[in-house]
Amino acid sequence: MFANTAAKLAQRVQPAAINTTRNMSVISGPPQVRISFAEKMVHGVAIATGVLAIPAWVLFHIRSYRGLD
Repeated sequence: MFANTAAKLAQRVQPAAINTTRNMSVISGPPQVRISFAEKMVHGVAIATGVLAIPAWVLFHIRSYRGLD
């Protein structure tokens, strides 16, 4: 019973799946807007700070976490 229903549904869905169009544009080449080296450095420092802030905080306060203070 389920197989019959699935087969009928597949027959209705299949033409719609075949006729779909994909609208996308991919440009291969140099970037359209160049980002300066200074801006790249600022973003790199911000990302590194964000990634390393919590581990640095934990390492700095490890004595209090262990109860040694």
